[in-house]
Order: sequence, then structure tokens, then C-alpha cells
Amino acid sequence: MKILITAAYLLLTITTLFANMANPYAPHSITGQLVPAGKVKVTHERIDIRLVADTSDDYSDYRSHFSIVYNIHAEQDIELPLVFLALNMDGLDQVLVNRKEIKAKTMDQPGSKFPFLRLKDGYYEISYDRDEWKRISMNDAFYFNAKLHKGENSIQVQYSAYMGYDRRDIQTRYEIDYLLFPSRYWSSFGTIDLYLHLNGDMEVLTQDLGTAKLQTGSIAHWVIDQVEKRERFHIEVGLKTSLLAKAILWVHPELLALIGSLFLLYLHIRCIYLKYRSGKYRYALLIGNLIIPSSFYFFCWFWSSLANYLINGSFDEKSRGFMLLVIVTLPLIYLIYDLVLFMIDRSIRSRFPA
Repeated sequence: MKILITAAYLLLTITTLFANMANPYAPHSITGQLVPAGKVKVTHERIDIRLVADTSDDYSDYRSHFSIVYNIHAEQDIELPLVFLALNMDGLDQVLVNRKEIKAKTMDQPGSKFPFLRLKDGYYEISYDRDEWKRISMNDAFYFNAKLHKGENSIQVQYSAYMGYDRRDIQTRYEIDYLLFPSRYWSSFGTIDLYLHLNGDMEVLTQDLGTAKLQTGSIAHWVIDQVEKRERFHIEVGLKTSLLAKAILWVHPELLALIGSLFLLYLHIRCIYLKYRSGKYRYALLIGNLIIPSSFYFFCWFWSSLANYLINGSFDEKSRGFMLLVIVTLPLIYLIYDLVLFMIDRSIRSRFPA
């Protein structure tokens, strides 16, 4: 029972290992489209997402570049104000209507008034159907007027977006989000062909799009049906890693550290037992009490650093706040461990005659 209590305490320390007082998340873009009219329909949409390395800072980061083409059928000549939501977008590059470039503007232009925009309680809200309102920032929405002729039309939007990630992760997992729910406010909306260009360096880690129609080392292709029933899609990508690094991350460095510490705990108790049985291992209790309480953090550092080296080329524990956590908690761990092992030592000693 005492051994189990000690093991449970070591396990609980895992939950606080990666404590971080700063914001651990890098923000990312969430984008989508809005049409405040229902007389036109999208027959097909194609989304191409390319992952682009950004080396403007001291370290390499990645952005996602979107190229979105809407094939639109209009029953008559019509001019529509279209709004493109761009939450935390890196930059709008180009808007083409029937292959002609037009200028898109932010909605905070002086004197601009829109029937689908209102100010309520100090916040701006945008309407998709005059019944449902969504709160937005004026800097996160771009509008343009699209002159559509009767029949088939095309609208293309190109922009760059931030990909969010958790700074605490050993393997950076870049997030891609795209809003789909505005599709339900068109007259009708066809299928979406989504192409994710990986360029051979990246791989898909998780996604909620189902089985890809095509997936190679350089591209992944999904077909999204019944678009109006989905709120968004979410994809996580990361740099390709070795099998050993994937194995360490799959098992988790913390679990590997716990296994290593429990093995040392077993050896410690075994040496104490042999001390009284054979007279050897005189300093088994003392040496174990000095080494083993800190072994969990050492193993955490080792496995995390090894994984970080295999993935990022730096043999270093990545999480901020690690040393502070060790300094704060290690004295308590030493106290509890020494007391528990002292009682185990007395218990084993009582089994052998003096």
C-alpha cells in the first residue's frame, strides 16, 4: 500500500509538469464567407491550402496560404455585397470576380453603412439571415461588391493565415480552421474539393474530414459533401518525424519517466531486502533516498529532450517553468519518499531476526 501511495504521488506530478505562466498558445486564423442574399447558389467550391515557411523571424515558422474558388450560378444579373470574415488573418492578397481583380475593403471605412451590420451594446454584429447575428471585429471582415451576370460566375479569394499551435508541444502541431456554416445561407451549396499541399516536409496529424480521397507525401485531397450541415473543418499538421520520435510522443515522456522511476523504486526496495537478508548493500536506503526522488524529473527531462532533439535538433527540455516546478515540488517529494521508504525499511527489517 505504501508503495502504491508513492507511485500515485509520482503520477500526480505529471499533471503539473508543463506549468506555464505565459500564454502557451499562438493565435490562428479562422475564416469563412458571408453572402447576405439568397438568390444565387454555389455549384462548387475548391480550396487549395499551401503551407509556406516564414523565416522573417529568428526561427522558422509556417503560414497557410488559401486560394478559394467559388463557382456561382445566378438566375439574373445581380450585384451583391459580399463579406469575407478573416479572424486574425495575416493578409488578404487578391479578390477576383470572373477573373477580374477588384478591391476589397475593411468594414471600418468612414461613413460606410451596411444593412447586414449593426452596433449593439458597444459591439458590431453581422447578420447572415437577419435573424441570426454574429459578433465580429471590424478589422476581421472585408467586403467587396461582386457584379455577377446571369449564368455561371467565379469568385476567387486568396489570403494568408496564421496557424495556431501550443508552444509547449515538442512537436509543433499547426492548426488550420475554416468556417463552413455560412454555406447554409446561400440558395444552395455544392460540394467542396479541399486540397492540402504538404510539399513533402509536413504531414497531417489529425483532421475531422474523414478518409481522404487521395493522400500522398505532398498532397491530401478531401471531398466535403453536405457542407451546410457542418460548422467548420479543423486540420492539424506538423513536420515529419522519425519513428523513434513518434514512439516517444505516443507513449509520452511523462509515462516513460514514471515507468523508469517505478523500476528504480523496485530496485531500491529489492536492495533494502537484500541488505537484511545477505548483509550486503549497507547504504541501500540512504543512496536510494538521495537518487530516486529526483529520478522522475530527470527521466522527464531526458525523454522530452531526446524527443525534442529528434524533432527540432535541440537536446533541451522545451517547456517553460520546468525548473521552477522542480525547485518548488522536489523538496516535498524528497520528504514524502524518505518517510515512506524509512517505514518500508523498518517493515522489512522486522522480518529478519537480529
